[in-house]
Amino acid sequence: MNRAYVRSLLKSCDPGSLPLKLLTVAALAVAIAGFEHARLFHRGYESVEIVGPLFILNAIGSTIVVLMLVFGRVWVFVLGACSIVVPSLISIYLSHTYGFFGFREGGYDAEMILIVAAEIAATTLAVIGAALAFPRCGPGSS
Repeated sequence: MNRAYVRSLLKSCDPGSLPLKLLTVAALAVAIAGFEHARLFHRGYESVEIVGPLFILNAIGSTIVVLMLVFGRVWVFVLGACSIVVPSLISIYLSHTYGFFGFREGGYDAEMILIVAAEIAATTLAVIGAALAFPRCGPGSS
């Protein structure tokens, strides 16, 4: 991968009206999931080894990723959002079925359902928004 290609992905761009709306809703979903992770961290998960710190890192990472969209860094937002929510969804699944780093969840409560729904929405909308933004913001576009 050459430097010009990477720089084109890091630059600020205007993705267009519809892609921006989809990416904005995706950012809202990332923010909701991050907020819920922070809330759960402060409601007892801070004492869970390994998993607890991952909750607060999720919240911090979610905030940073949402700010990337605020600053027009579409591709950093999309890659960051997917890098946070997809592993989170996998971790939630594992913690409810096999256990995750020695931690096993008992069931799906309202907060967990909200996180799962927000993360599925974030991933779906970010990918669709990115696909629609590609002609305006992809490598080689002006």
